[in-house]
Amino acid sequence: MDDMGQPVTGVGPDLDEAVIATVAYSDVFDFPVDRRDLHRFLIGCPAPPRQVDEVVDRLEAAGRLASGDEGALVHLPGREEVLAVHAERVARATRMWPRAERWARLMGRVPFVRMVAVTGGLACDSVADHDDIDYFIVTSPRRLWTARLMVVALVRVARIFGDDVCPNYLVAEDSLTFDDRSLYVAREIVQSIPLVNPELWAELRERNRWTDEFIPNSAGDWNHTHELDTRPGVVTRVVEWGLRWRLFDRFEAWEMRRKVARLSLNP
Repeated sequence: MDDMGQPVTGVGPDLDEAVIATVAYSDVFDFPVDRRDLHRFLIGCPAPPRQVDEVVDRLEAAGRLASGDEGALVHLPGREEVLAVHAERVARATRMWPRAERWARLMGRVPFVRMVAVTGGLACDSVADHDDIDYFIVTSPRRLWTARLMVVALVRVARIFGDDVCPNYLVAEDSLTFDDRSLYVAREIVQSIPLVNPELWAELRERNRWTDEFIPNSAGDWNHTHELDTRPGVVTRVVEWGLRWRLFDRFEAWEMRRKVARLSLNP
């Protein structure tokens, strides 16, 4: 056990390689990793924070890793340029969050939308120039494509106001379990921050516990700091009631066929 009472696991070369792999993953997106996130997103090897810090210090002394900001930000050797843009990216994320919350609040009032979470660079507070505001959206069953159509309309409105908004993931409430079980998808799920309906987001996490195999330290690490109050209004409830009629099942099927055909031509 470590001094915090946590089990010490992954000692030795496996943990070394896990730390390097985690830093390298962030390097793909041109940003360093602070030590807290390095522990949280450590790939494939559970370990307590103190042990991860000790490995980082040892790898840095051996020249296999480097750091800046008095050791707080870890990066690959020879990649000091990621430090130069880090403060700019964090500042850009700070400016973007109020807009992300504004559009998430509106998305949460779209008929049949049941959950909205931020993902992508904003969820990591590292926003590159021209990055979109990426969302993970969950809809009611049997109305995913209808909801998507209305969300896309809102995306176009956002563009008029100068905001690039992207529904990066859009799934139905009865299809929360992902078949694509990759590190990229695991990271997107784990790092996402729920803005609308964190209870459903918690169910999403629970239904995808396979992510613990890729990022074991994140199990149970759920961030609700940006939760918004988006109780559906009278208009939303009335529209949903009308669109639940079986007549609109045909529209849902038609919209699905239309969009799937278009996506197959322009993936």
